[in-house]
Amino acid sequence: MDKNAEIEQYFAFWEKPFPIVAEHDHWVRWGSLLRVWLPSIDGVPINIEAIGEFPRGLKKDAPLDLELRFLFLKGNFYKDEAEYYREKNSRMAAESYIPCGTFSPTNDPDFVESPTVLMSGTVLSVEPTELDGDKIFKIELRFESHVFRVLALDGFGELGIHAGNILSGFFLVLGKVKRRHEQC
Repeated sequence: MDKNAEIEQYFAFWEKPFPIVAEHDHWVRWGSLLRVWLPSIDGVPINIEAIGEFPRGLKKDAPLDLELRFLFLKGNFYKDEAEYYREKNSRMAAESYIPCGTFSPTNDPDFVESPTVLMSGTVLSVEPTELDGDKIFKIELRFESHVFRVLALDGFGELGIHAGNILSGFFLVLGKVKRRHEQC
């Protein structure tokens, strides 16, 4: 299966699109790794592994419709915010976001950019489903006033992840891009 087809299947789990307005910044690696700005999230830049329409000639800050999927790579879940703050040895808020694959924290000249983020959010819903015969979990995760669609291979065993839990960890960010056509 080619990379675009593999990524495309992650978008098929939800019937209705859920686009977010983004602004084009630049291609980190043409045709695969795109940096965009998310004005609704304090203008935070983020690298995404992109599929979709790749219009040439986009200028910086050109508007895009972007559908995102976050693949949960590793981390933990917590029963609630109180448990998160009690057990997590971090100063990150229970709903927080750091685009760790976008910038080197140490200004390392050999840093290789990637489509990863460190994020924590409140689980709004969890639904088990299957992908190629393997169990996978569709999760709607709230970060501040935004809801992101997350896929996780791990449902966290017998206890399982449920609405109201805090999911915290590293995520791969996939984006389906369309040039935004402003309405008059």
